[in-house]
Amino acid sequence: MIEPDFQIVAPHSAEWPRNSEGDVAVFPDGRWLLAWSAFYGGSHDHSPAHIMGRWSHDKGETWGDPIMLLENDGGCNVISVSVKVYRDGTVGFAHSRTDDESCHYAWPFYRWSEDGGRSWGRHEPMVDMKTQFGFPCNGRLMELSGGRLVLPIQLNTQPAPGQGESFVHAAYSDDAGRSWKLSNPVAVRGVLDGKQMVGAAEPAAFERKDGSIMFLMRTTLGKIYAAESTDGGETVSDSYDTGLDSPAAPCTAARVPATGDVVLVWNNARPDEPGSGRPRTPLTAAVSRDDGRTWGDFKDIEPDTSRSYMYPVIIFDGDTALVLYSEGGYGGGPVTWNNTSLKLARIPYQWFYE
Repeated sequence: MIEPDFQIVAPHSAEWPRNSEGDVAVFPDGRWLLAWSAFYGGSHDHSPAHIMGRWSHDKGETWGDPIMLLENDGGCNVISVSVKVYRDGTVGFAHSRTDDESCHYAWPFYRWSEDGGRSWGRHEPMVDMKTQFGFPCNGRLMELSGGRLVLPIQLNTQPAPGQGESFVHAAYSDDAGRSWKLSNPVAVRGVLDGKQMVGAAEPAAFERKDGSIMFLMRTTLGKIYAAESTDGGETVSDSYDTGLDSPAAPCTAARVPATGDVVLVWNNARPDEPGSGRPRTPLTAAVSRDDGRTWGDFKDIEPDTSRSYMYPVIIFDGDTALVLYSEGGYGGGPVTWNNTSLKLARIPYQWFYE
């Protein structure tokens, strides 16, 4: 049996109590660039954090020393990084900047590199910072088959705790990321155990074989919700329930190059109470052979329910899936970000089908 290989690629320490929300960029010359949110002044979402990186020149067998990819210039932090090598060799870099402890004054930013990630341009906001508030999730940058760049993001109607509603948008660019436009907002609303729930959050997305896009959203309804776009993200459909159990936590999906199927990775569990983001365990994979319409081959990547597994991303390098996620403690109480390490699973694609 082919088994995954696991390694801690950014261990927690007293200096770095939380390493989370990362991504891996795969370069045509075989290099991998690991990027992640490195929290250095606490482990809360509003604690200070830089975006750090490590290079591997041997497919993850060894890693170089950590380097600074983006120094913290936010009121609180810079987090939730996505790095993507496009077909022309340009490297895109998206992230969130947070400026206050409520985490509602946050915005998506973007920059790029034209020399293989050795140097980067200035990062610029993707939205009007005076009127639009929100953020992308990590590992979400996409280049569609036609060349358009798409980043699914969450925007909020009110920058204050307990007010307003969060919506999913597609941010898209036809000029290599120099400017961005937004789709219509997509809402998720429903009733769970007699309580009204609202909010579409932290979307993932993948391009279907027919060129349409499927968006997969975090919700407080105990399920993953989806929406679709047939025009490259300019307009997005109403949301609908996929039937997949999930706490209020993000998922990730990617296409298997060898088979053309899509692999989904998420916390396959019912929330421990209505609207809860717990438990974030186990970490499960499922395969869709029909571009996300149905899912099968359910299999736990991380079955140990004494731990929590958070903010996963999946990227393929040839026949190998790279599943990157945060691993933290979970002992039946709330998820804690303190003492959280970044973990990488290298998984031969055949494992998902065994």
